[in-house]
Formats: sequence, structure tokens, C-alpha cells
Amino acid sequence: MPTTPIVDAHMHLWDTSAHTWYPGLAKFVDAGKPEIAGNFLLPDFDRGLGGIEVSGLVHVSATTEPRAYLAETRWVDAIAEADPRPFAIVGAVDPALPAAELIADLDEQARTDRFRGVRVFEGLAPNTPAAETIAGWLQEHDAVLDLVAKPAEILDWIDFLAGYPQLRVVLEHLGFPQGHSAEARSAWYNAISLAAKETQWLCKLSGFALICRDLTWPSLEYWLESSVSLWGWRRLMFASNMPVDSMAGTYTDLVSAIDRVVATDATEQEAEFFYRTNATDTYGLK
Repeated sequence: MPTTPIVDAHMHLWDTSAHTWYPGLAKFVDAGKPEIAGNFLLPDFDRGLGGIEVSGLVHVSATTEPRAYLAETRWVDAIAEADPRPFAIVGAVDPALPAAELIADLDEQARTDRFRGVRVFEGLAPNTPAAETIAGWLQEHDAVLDLVAKPAEILDWIDFLAGYPQLRVVLEHLGFPQGHSAEARSAWYNAISLAAKETQWLCKLSGFALICRDLTWPSLEYWLESSVSLWGWRRLMFASNMPVDSMAGTYTDLVSAIDRVVATDATEQEAEFFYRTNATDTYGLK
């Protein structure tokens, strides 16, 4: 297990009993995982740590109700205010909005001191007016784009984001592998290899429950070792994606599997980069 406190660069909180912001969570109910759609608040997150010390958090918006991200940002900020740990917020924006409304929603969220950038989970494509508006605003405000891009989309994103050389980009969830077949693995490997070589992006080592049935070393080995070989420890960051990844295992399961490759491959300084510094620097955690 890590010998240093870690920063979790991707986690979610939601109170579905109080807020209607998350209709997209119904997919977990339909998939036989209703517990994922239940309330998940900061005490629930902390109880799941199993003794692992998490000294900083990056909350990523998961709202799917239109423009609920505005209220969610304020709600999370109030929760963070009562917690002693450094806490950053990655909000969201609706790419279907006109440019002026996109900017207004970004400006509104930026009033929160903990706001660090956005991720758009669905509906954002490169080389579109919405992408230009969002990327331009983020670059101008030194904010982060948490990029949701599947392997088939990564080349277009590389080309588009080359036009925003000062924009800080973090690729989410390993670039969303699309399966375990030889063809799917090859497509994923080629795409993230290109991103690692051609960009200055960072990458979150996260989202394993989206592709793995459990969080054991045998399930994660290929994805972990491939990611480390391509990105290196200075450009990877630890992220749990809890509570979503609890579909496949516990926080301890996840950290135990990841720390197996950290312990054998990373120096003490590289482990510090991966578990803490990369996220702290990128998201301005103080």
C-alpha cells in the first residue's frame, strides 16, 4: 500500500434523495447495481477508504439534468468548505447551449474558488463551435479540460486541441477502452500511444470498473502496465472514480492492485508524482 497520503483526482458525490440532478444514474439500476444510484456523500467516501489516507480530493460533476451542474458546484463547494482537506471541483457545461450561455455558465461556476475546469461527459465533439468556445474559455482562464474521448475520437481531439497549446488537458479513464478483444485493445493502445507521444496531456489511471469485472491485479495488469509504459509516472495520476468503480471492488482492492505496479516500477519520487503531485499541480490543490 502507498506509504504517502494520496490525492484522489476523480471522485463523485451525490445525494439522490434530495436532488434530481442525476437521472443518468438510472442505468445502474437497470444494470442490477442500484446501490450505485443511492446517496454517496463524503462520510460514505471516507468509510470506504479502508484505512488509506486521502489528503486531497477532486470532485467531478456527474449531473445529467440540464444545467444542474450550476447548483451542484455550489452544493459541493459548501461540502468542501466544511472539510479540512484541499478540494477541487471539476464542473460541467451543456455543449448544446449557444456560445454566450456556455460562457455564462462557465463564468458562474468560476465564482467558486475551488472550481478548476470542466468535463463534458456526452455531446462534445472536436472542431465544433461548442468545443471552440469551451477550449478558448478554459485556456484563457488557465482552467483544465477533463477530456472524455474514446479511442476512435482521440486523433481528432489531438488535432483540434493543438490549436490551444496553453490549455491543460487531462484524459479521463485511460481514454475509455472499448473492450477486451484483440481489436479493441489494439485500437485503445494505438490511440493513447499517439496521445502520449504527440501531446502534453496527463492521464487519469481510473475507470477500471467500466472495462473490468473486478479490481484485482490479473484484471488490471494489462491496462496498468500498458499505461505506465506509454505515459510514465510524471503524466499519470491516481483517481478512484468512486462510487462508480465500487461496482467492481473496494477502494482497498483498487489501490492494492495499482500499488503493485507502483511498488515494482516507480521510484519514491515517481510514486509521489503519481499519488499526489501531478493532481496537486494540475488542479491547484493547496
